[in-house]
Amino acid sequence: MTDSPLNVALVGPGRMGRIYARLAGELSETRLVAVCGRSEASTAEVAAQYSVPGYPQGRHEEMLANHPEVEAVVICPSEWMHTAPVLASLEAGKHVLVEKPMDVSLAGAQAMVDTADRVGVHLMVCHSLRFDLPYATMRAAVAAGEIGEVMHLYSRRNTIQFAAERVLGKISLAYWLTPHDIDMMLWTVGRPITQVKAYSRDRAKGRHDFIIAVYTFDNGVIGVHENSWSTPAFSGRPQSEHFSIHGTRGAAEVLGHESALAIYRVDGSPDYPDPGYSPVLHDRQEGYFRSLFSHFVGVVQGKWEPVVTGRDGLAAIRVADALERALESGKTETVNYESA
Repeated sequence: MTDSPLNVALVGPGRMGRIYARLAGELSETRLVAVCGRSEASTAEVAAQYSVPGYPQGRHEEMLANHPEVEAVVICPSEWMHTAPVLASLEAGKHVLVEKPMDVSLAGAQAMVDTADRVGVHLMVCHSLRFDLPYATMRAAVAAGEIGEVMHLYSRRNTIQFAAERVLGKISLAYWLTPHDIDMMLWTVGRPITQVKAYSRDRAKGRHDFIIAVYTFDNGVIGVHENSWSTPAFSGRPQSEHFSIHGTRGAAEVLGHESALAIYRVDGSPDYPDPGYSPVLHDRQEGYFRSLFSHFVGVVQGKWEPVVTGRDGLAAIRVADALERALESGKTETVNYESA
């Protein structure tokens, strides 16, 4: 265990990357060393903001070669661009924190886990709900037996058409938002999902589409998962996020849309920010991403065991793979637990 600042590099200086860059700059336990991105402009902007070298055009291998002092790499480019920088970082002996989904194929996710095991470094996936206080508190109550034996559960994670346009045609939408709730279901129930049945409008391929999935766990628990991106943008408090779980002696739920914060403007629509997502309080980044990133740093420094691992990320990808197959076939598909 060490208390020396952890030297961190960043791949993907986009929306999420800027949060991690800020955290790496603010925490006393970390030091941002270098930034790599596809875009010349965003890479240069973030690199200049933190006075570190920037490597545009996706030159992550050059960054790794030029900075042997890097101990950990945070990887958060677009979902379909994780594979190469994750594998290169792991092969270079760096610990890796990768945004979800860890990969957009089962084979790619399996390769990441196998490489981390072989090299002997930590691979952690950003399943952020495990660090979101309402979700984590709910799961702790279930794990403590407060609702008895789990019988069934339901999750909803809906968004608007505009948000989906960034990923349409680039990845299967079975891999886009679903890993959040798949992982939360797996973590909360504590058992693997074995079968998936899915319903959609057009095999979940268009902007006017959705996924309704039914998951069967190996102990008979049933989970229903709603993921829609077909709604046009509208004003008001969006009821887009919900998680409930029912047991033999009680139930628990998270009402993700019931934020305590609302901002009303004379000349615009009301705004309901999520105060846990990325709030800045007294000039410091707070929220569950701070908890997630700080936890990763502590894992690398040997202070505690990881709350979420590469194998947890792989488990979610196995279910997403079955979900994608179920959307294509229209049949119930079995989750593949063999090595990809």
